Formats: sequence, structure tokens, C-alpha cells
Amino acid sequence: MSTKQIFPLSKLTLAIENVINTHCSKMVWVKAEIVKLNHYPHTGHCYPDLVEKSNGKIVAELRGNIWKSNFDKINEKFRSVLNEDLRDDMTVVVQATVTFHSVYGLALNILDIDPEFTLGELAKQRAEAIKKLNDEGIFEANKDTLLPKLPKTLAIISVESSKGYQDFLNVIDSNPWGYQFHYKLFPAVLQGERAVSTINAQLKKIKKYKKIFDAVAIIRGGGGEIGLSCYDNYNLAKEIAIFPLPVLTGIGHSTNETVSELVSYKSFITPTKIAEFLLQEFHNFSQPLEESAHKIKSGAMLLFERQHTQLSQASSSFGFLAGRTLDREKNILSFYQQMLFSASKALLKQESSELKNIAISVEHLSPANILKRGFSITRKEGKVITNASLLAEGDLVETEFLSGKASAEIKNINDK
Repeated sequence: MSTKQIFPLSKLTLAIENVINTHCSKMVWVKAEIVKLNHYPHTGHCYPDLVEKSNGKIVAELRGNIWKSNFDKINEKFRSVLNEDLRDDMTVVVQATVTFHSVYGLALNILDIDPEFTLGELAKQRAEAIKKLNDEGIFEANKDTLLPKLPKTLAIISVESSKGYQDFLNVIDSNPWGYQFHYKLFPAVLQGERAVSTINAQLKKIKKYKKIFDAVAIIRGGGGEIGLSCYDNYNLAKEIAIFPLPVLTGIGHSTNETVSELVSYKSFITPTKIAEFLLQEFHNFSQPLEESAHKIKSGAMLLFERQHTQLSQASSSFGFLAGRTLDREKNILSFYQQMLFSASKALLKQESSELKNIAISVEHLSPANILKRGFSITRKEGKVITNASLLAEGDLVETEFLSGKASAEIKNINDK
């Protein structure tokens, strides 16, 4: 019986390493998708996870190595061509050699990456997103939403520390006309791949309170044009296109508009321009009112002056007695004038008081206050039940109290 020949693992891996490094050392160009970049800032090295997909399934997978010196040069090229860094979820063409290490295994040693190919892929994705939105008939949907004459209440998707957001607030809050705006910040990541999911999540949250807000502003500034490809993402653009409120975008760049900007109600180069647009909307509403008020005041003054002149002329014509009569009539006219102003002021005050009383009554009748007084609200399939005849035995109902809800099944009905 022959003796088994046993090799140490290191000897086997060394043999594999010799074969691969001898016969596979030629540089090749390889197309792959970077699933995860795995960049380590403390060393500067990168270990990207590379895959090839077919019909959404991974058909090939290999680890890559990009040493710091190469990574810095590659990243600089990407910034100059794509206006963004090398990142996760990019399809790339890499120049590499195949290497094998006894401990770390098989890998692609990446020497260079062609940013022009990735630029073409991003342009292709952008074109596909625009075509898909047009084919679905929703490309212009957000432009058809209604922006109120006075867009006062805004939902803002941004980051509190963003320079663009601070610039926007400075223009809005310090406007010299004293226009008052109400706004709420919904924080989100504003660039890179995570921007799509976080902005979409905040849009869905705002949609629940769409009756409160007049419009949504997506504000990004101070970051230059790095990381803007996320705004060409179909899923983000679709969420903006079908959003029930007007979406105003100010993401701070000067190149071609992204798909998200194209489908929005209105896009602006900077967040400051959004603020100026909103102030202009107030101007468009207030100026005609001011002009009308001025015309009414001027017309009234002119009418009184004309009547005064006519009375003075008549007084001179009819002599002293007639003058006294006319003076009396002027006094009466002046009295009625004062009465008219006083009555108008009192009427406005009365109407204002009645409106406040109505507001208080409405507040007292709100569901929350009704629940506070010990009442409850019963619903069937989301509809409020006000009459027992609307129920049948076996129906499932939900009863809302001031604190909490309870579900029950109808066992007996007495509709008297």
C-alpha cells in the first residue's frame, strides 16, 4: 500500500500563488459593479467588493485591492469627470491584475478605473429614468399641483448644519417686509446613495400631514456639485413627481438639471433663490392690495375735497345766511364721515371678535376635546358609527378613547 503524500496548506497555497502570479499577471480591463467600496481612511487603502449581475442575480464575485497611492489618483479623476467620488453601487471598468495571496486569497489588484465609462453609465441611467417617468405619464405631475397664493407653511428637507439651509432661513426670517412663514425641518442625507432612501422616507412622512403644509422645499447647499447623481435616481424622481404638494428644489449647482429637479414643481440654482421666490409670491399678493387701498383712500380724499370746494363756492354765492346753512351741512357731512369711519372700525372689531369666538367653539368641538370630556368614538372599517342601525351582529368595531383604542365584536344590537 502506497504512502499518502501530505502537503502543508501553505505549500499548496504557495503553488497556487506561483501559478496565478506567473500566468495571470497580465493587466486586463474588467467591467464590474462596486457593491461596497470598503475604504479605510486611516490607511487610505480600498478593498472593494466587485460583482457581476444578470437579471438581478450575482453571477460572479471577487474582491479588489486599491492601494492608497492609486486610490487618490483614481478618486481625483472621478471628481474631475463625474463631479463625485468613487463610491458604492457604481458600475466601473477597472484596469487590474489577478493576484493570489496565501492568507487573503484571490483578488483583483486595481491599478486604474476609467471614469468616462461610469459617466456613460450614469447618463444612461438618467435617460432611462426620464423615459420611464414619461412613459408612466407622471413626468409633469408635480408641476400640475397647486401652489397657494400665500405659501406660508413649508416642510423643508435638509440638514440643520447645511449652509444652504442657513442661507434660506436668513433670507426668510429677516425679510424687511415682515412677512411671516412657518416651517419644519425634516432632516435627511443630501448626497450619495443614502440620499435616495432618506429623502424618500421624509417625503412619505410629510405626505401624512399634507393638509398642514403648502409646499415642500428640498434644500442642499455648500457641497458643490459632488454626489449629485442620486438626484437622477428613478425612485427619488418618481416620489417627487407624484407628490401631492408642490416640491421646490434648491440643491446648489450650475450644471444640467437633475431628473429630480426636472420633475419638481420648480427648481432653483440655490436655496437662497427659493427664499426669494417665496417672498416674491407674497409681493405679488400684497402689492395689489396695497395699491387698491391707496386708490380707495386717495379717491375718498379727492371726493371730500371736491365736495368741500363746491360747498365753499355755494357759500360765497348765497351770502352769509346761505353760508351758515352750508357750514352746517359741512359739519353734518363731516359728522357722517367720522361716523362712517367709526362704524367701519367697530364692525371690523365685532367681526374679528366673532371669528375668535368661532375658533374657540371649533376648538372645543374638536375630537380631542370631546374625548377629554369622557366621550369615545366608535368606528367600523374606519367610518364613525353614529347610529346602532348601521351595525350588524358579528361586526368588528374600534373604539377610540382619550388614551388608547379598543377593538370589539358586536354581540347584540338595541337600536331604540
